[in-house]
Amino acid sequence: MAKLTVLTSSYNTKDYLKSYFKSAGRQTFTNFEIAFESIQPTPKEHIIIEKAKQKYKFINLKTHQVKIPLPQAWNSAIDRTKSELICIWNVDDLRTINSLDNMVQVFEKQKEIDFVYGNFTVTNKFKKTKGNYVNLTGKENELRKSMLLGPFFMFRRSVLDQIGYFDEQLLSGADYDFAMRLGRRCEGKHIDINLGYFLNKRSGLSTNENSLQEIERTVVEIRYDIDVLNNSLIEEAKTKYMISKYSYKGEYVNFGDFLG
Repeated sequence: MAKLTVLTSSYNTKDYLKSYFKSAGRQTFTNFEIAFESIQPTPKEHIIIEKAKQKYKFINLKTHQVKIPLPQAWNSAIDRTKSELICIWNVDDLRTINSLDNMVQVFEKQKEIDFVYGNFTVTNKFKKTKGNYVNLTGKENELRKSMLLGPFFMFRRSVLDQIGYFDEQLLSGADYDFAMRLGRRCEGKHIDINLGYFLNKRSGLSTNENSLQEIERTVVEIRYDIDVLNNSLIEEAKTKYMISKYSYKGEYVNFGDFLG
């Protein structure tokens, strides 16, 4: 059975940590580690995390004393692990009990598949299980232009050789950008089940009122030749961001064939 690394970044997440770790401990799939990037933890967060480490052996902790952006945390977690499979799981989202298991099974049975995604439920309150059910069935043709993968997608580590890492200059749009490369270069599989509960309190990196989501969406649209929704942002996007390169470990890397 393949080993899985879960990418998790934690910053100011005290209210979610206990439930997050408890949910992870209930997963029916157990051959995983959580590459937990703890960013400037408060004393209370530190206590919760340390207690969780004693209880759950799957926690692979790295603590950052300075604030770093989410894609940098994800890349840090990738670089210090070696598993065959990788997935994202944010602290304020909760997966269904067999979420990881159902996704890993696809990779075990279909060796040609590079990434897996499924349906999810959007809620406005943590631990709530009723909300807007997002069914992505039959939308595979949109993978090259929309963020269809949702908050729980999983991929093979080997795809990094084809598409590169998360772009660290995109503070809220790095997952969208990564998804565009996956959809263009790799073979994906949708599974028609609810993978978990995505919290949208309009306070996240891509959902709060001061979000960079719109300008960074424009960067991605220009980069992959997608119809730009807000033309007034084109010049600003080209001025503030390196469109033809992505940022990784403080350096800008040429996309090369990644943009194809």
